[in-house]
Amino acid sequence: MDSKELLNVIAAALTSVTDPHYYEDERGFQGEFYAQLRLRLRDLVLPEGALLREEYQKRLAQHGLRIRPDIILHEPFDPGRHRGRDQGNHAVMELKRRAIPGTTADAFSNLVAMIDTLNYSLGVFINVDSSKTWTESVPDSHRNRIVCLAALIDENGNPQVVRG
Repeated sequence: MDSKELLNVIAAALTSVTDPHYYEDERGFQGEFYAQLRLRLRDLVLPEGALLREEYQKRLAQHGLRIRPDIILHEPFDPGRHRGRDQGNHAVMELKRRAIPGTTADAFSNLVAMIDTLNYSLGVFINVDSSKTWTESVPDSHRNRIVCLAALIDENGNPQVVRG
């Protein structure tokens, strides 16, 4: 799966969240963003069986960590197709509303753990209702696999996406 193409679809889904009400809380924004992203993923050629999932619990015994990422794009584990649970994992997304240093550090910690343990190809941090991407806070070791975006409504009432 092409990461650039996927990021373009993610950005398009973010700019499709047009009602300012969704920007008032992280969970409401996440639900609408998920709905918009799911619609747009139909335009991509996804790997066989790939699913978009919200808050899919990762269990220590099965996955090697205990994290509930906001959104993932993955192929559910199938022993007939995958040698391990670290295969078929395409993108993991963490959303924060008006992120501050502490919440940003937690989100990057989760993204790094998911990338390192389950071999996600791409980690995406999305700062909702802000223009700050926090790109400067991405650990150096993961700059090639974590992308930072910010989504906000501008002064004219239009949704905007800032890429870090």
